[in-house]
This record gives sequence, structure tokens and C-alpha cells, in this order.
Amino acid sequence: MPLLGLGTDKLCSPEDVYRAVDASLACGYRAFDSAAVYQNEAELGRALRELLPKYGLTREDVFITSKLDPKDQGEKAMEGALHSLSQLDLGYIDLYLIHWPGTEELVVTDQRNPGNRAQSWATLEELHAQGKLKAIGVSNYTPAHMRELMQSCKVPPAVLQVEFHPELCQAELRSVCEEYGVCFQAFSSLGRGKLVTDPVVMEVAKNCERTPAQVLLRWAVQQGVPVIPKSSNPDRIKDNAKLFDFTLSDTDMKRLSALDCGHRQGTKKTKHLSVQMSSSSPAPSVLLNTGVQMPLLGLGTYKLCSPEDVYRTVDASLACGYRAFDSAAVYQNEAEFGRALRELLPKYGLTREDVFITSKLDPKDQGEKAMEGALHSLSQLDLGYIDLYLIHWPGTEGLVVTDQRNPGNRAQSWATLEELHAQGKLKAIGVSNYTPAHMRELMQSCKVPPAVLQVEFHPELCQAELRSVCEEYGVCFQAFSSLGKGELVTDPVVMEVAKNCERTPAQVLLRWAVQQGVPVIPKSSNPDRIKDNAKVFDFTLSDTHMNRLSALDCGRKYCLDSSEIV
Repeated sequence: MPLLGLGTDKLCSPEDVYRAVDASLACGYRAFDSAAVYQNEAELGRALRELLPKYGLTREDVFITSKLDPKDQGEKAMEGALHSLSQLDLGYIDLYLIHWPGTEELVVTDQRNPGNRAQSWATLEELHAQGKLKAIGVSNYTPAHMRELMQSCKVPPAVLQVEFHPELCQAELRSVCEEYGVCFQAFSSLGRGKLVTDPVVMEVAKNCERTPAQVLLRWAVQQGVPVIPKSSNPDRIKDNAKLFDFTLSDTDMKRLSALDCGHRQGTKKTKHLSVQMSSSSPAPSVLLNTGVQMPLLGLGTYKLCSPEDVYRTVDASLACGYRAFDSAAVYQNEAEFGRALRELLPKYGLTREDVFITSKLDPKDQGEKAMEGALHSLSQLDLGYIDLYLIHWPGTEGLVVTDQRNPGNRAQSWATLEELHAQGKLKAIGVSNYTPAHMRELMQSCKVPPAVLQVEFHPELCQAELRSVCEEYGVCFQAFSSLGKGELVTDPVVMEVAKNCERTPAQVLLRWAVQQGVPVIPKSSNPDRIKDNAKVFDFTLSDTHMNRLSALDCGRKYCLDSSEIV
């Protein structure tokens, strides 16, 4: 497989595809990457059939990759793969990939996802045996998905194609590929174009007398990682091919690699490309945009203060399978919570790595005091690191909501969290109580995008706009106050659905959220309620029940409203 290929995402019109293929062949490209979802397989196949003779080439001289549509995952995999073969009409496909580990229209927590992956892979193995797919592989798989596949496959994947650039070095995934002998291939090598203006990249490019794009592509291929930059501009196509006549120094390679911060640019296109079900975690979880798994169910600890209450609650939660715990500086229980975990984890045969800890910055520390506040949380918890740390509130304690210092304080706090994230002290960072406007403001200025937005969410507050913003930016949308501060458990519709399902109203409300792929953190100090709240993964609400609950949406908020904060 050539180290350099042409990516064709967003190349749709026959004219654009023909012109790009023509320019690429003229520059020496011999690999072309397509996919069913790109809707250009027919155009790519036609262009190659017409243009190969122009350059004295045959079908055997080029390497064609395409990918299975996520809507065809599972039972429709054979139909989808044969459609790709028919559309390209090139006799065979050199490399065919499962494009996405999930299935379109299934929520990320749906237990059918692993089975659909396995069925798709068996289909690809069959077509590989027939010689129609010369090599088969996967795309966008996590380490957990890879290990799952390697345990069951007859034919191992030849390639794993994932996002890879200096801000996302994918160390664990590359290690897994090396372990299993799988070729690690990069897409989005330029970070969707954003990295070409990074100061370090630009400085290295200037020193090398190369373009930033060439430097980014060379950084990958110099590590033996194939790249597939996409462009329809003949000049850029030509420039992108000039990667093999220079070498980056060890110093430059290290400077570029030091940009690694887990920043993803290529997982924001659709709701199917944001979070994905973990295949290895004992509890259902979602994959954050940092590559970290976060359990769908966690324990909220608001109003749990005394050491005895915290200890008893953590004990009961661990016994029921909870592996995520949500605290905050303003809850004044971080020290008690950390102490309880240190004492109780060995009781259940668990280590620090087996639990997911969230805490939040105190609004009084917003801005200049953010570093002091975050370090205090780390010190109080005393667990080595925090899995997820959030800006708790978009405003600053002591400032009125219209104070123009609020935006600057938010930005300063975020920069602090980015710094601690780069140091590994905060494995993922995010925000809480942000509005759509606050989210868009953050996305315009951040270096590391938020992994999570935690907000009030329940049937009376469906947060359609906020969920859409999170989907757009690849941010995990997490719920608090899922029971509407307890008010919704007595709602007639909720009670009726609960009766029909033979479940408690609380279980129905929590299931309504997790069935949409939304993580929840119900709070309780009652061992029986903690146990009941965990029973949300062994039943499914019907579409009718889901629609009835969602129809309760009226914009009602039971918690503080941040919409007036500038």
C-alpha cells in the first residue's frame, strides 16, 4: 500500500473527481481513498477507468480503498460491500474497511453494536476469501474495539485507519496495531486544516523551507504512517506529494509530537461520529473525544458531606457496580470522597484505574485563581489525577451576570485546564451549565475542545439546541438532575410508563436518558435507591414510551439558570 494516497471525502461532482484524479495521477499518486458515505465511488471508478490509459497505467498499478456505510453494518454488510464493488466497477477493491464501529440509527449504548461489528467482519472475510476484497480492515476503532476484533476474527485486519496528527498521536492505538501486526494509517493529517496555522508547525515549515501541510504529512510518513490528504486543488495535490525529498530533524519531530493533547478534529461530522459504546468495560460507557472511556452511569455526590455518609454511599455504589463518581469543589466533599475510594477500592478488588472521577472548579476560582482551585481539587481528592474536570459555572462568584469580565475569566480558566490536561493531571476537561452561546465562544478559542458538557436534562428539559451544539462539536452531552430534583417521579406520564414497564419512575427517567446515549449521575445516599438506580441497562423503553416522555418537554428548569450570563 502506498504511503501517500488521495483522500476523496467531499469530492462529489463528476467534474471535481475527474480533475482531482487527473492531477493526482500526474503527480505520481497511486492510491485513492473513497467510502460509501462519500457518495463518489461511481465517479471515482469512472475517472480511473478513463484516466489510467492516459498515464500508461493499468488497474493493477493503483491501490483503491473504500469503506462500508454505517447504515449497512450487520445484516446489510454483504449488500453494502457488493454495492461498493458495483459502484467502483474496477473488478476488485484493494482495501475495504468497516468505516465506523457503530451502526447508524442505533444509540451508542445499544448492545447490538458488537454483534453488528462481528457480522460485518465475517462478511468482509467471506468477500476477501473470494478475492473481491484483496485486503480488509477497520476505521475509527478504539483499542477496545481492536482487541474485541482480534479475539474473534479468522482474518486479522490489515489496516486501521484513524485520525492522526501532532495534536493526536494515538500512542495506545499505535501500540495495539504494533502488537497485532496491523498497519496504522492516518486521516485528517492536517487537523481539518487547522494545524497549518499552528505556530510550531509554521516555524518548523519556515526552517525547512516547506509548506505547513508538507511538514505535517512528512511528520506522519517519517514514522511509517501512510497518509491520505484530501484536496481538489491541483496545486495543493502537487505540493502534498512532495514529502519524500526531505527529512525532518529529530528536534523538529519532537517539537511536533510535543503538541499532543488528545485534540480530535475528525469526529465532528455526524451524531454517529461523536461517542461510541465501549466493548470492554464491564459497565456501559461512552468514548469521549480524548479517547477516554466514561461510564454511562455514575453517582452524583451533591449534598453528601459527612465522612460517614460519603463512605457508606461509595461502599454501596461500588457493590452495585458503579464505577463513576461525580464531585465538585463547591460540594465540599472531595477530601472525604478521595479517602473513601482509597480505602474501599481494595475491598472490591479494584484499582484507581478502574474508576472514573469527575470534579469541578469552584465559581469563586474562575479566572486568575483557576490554577489554585484545580490544584486544590487534585490535592483534596489525592487520587493522583482526575479523569474529568469541569468548569462548574460560566459566571464568576461575586460578579453580576452582565459583568463583561465573565468571558475573560472563562477563557483564563479554560487555558488553565488545558495546561493541567497537557501535564496529565486532568485526563479530560469539560464544562457544566454552559449555554449554546458559551459553547460556541469556547470552541472558537480553545486549543483542546471540551470532552463533556454537563447540564440539567430530563423529559421536561430536552435541551435540543444544546444537544445539537454538542453533536456538531463532538462533545459528550451529560445529564444532571435527571429526576427533576425528585419532582418528576410523581409525574402522571412517568408513573404510567413505569407501571407498564414494571419499573420505578426513577429507573424510567434514567433509562430515558441513557437510551439516548446520555450519561447520568443520579445522587442518593440510600443504599436501596443506589441499587435501584443502577438497574437501567436490562430493559428498553419502547418508541411510544420514549416519545410520550419526550413530549413532556416544556423548558422547565429545576436548577440554577445560566442563560443570562454574558
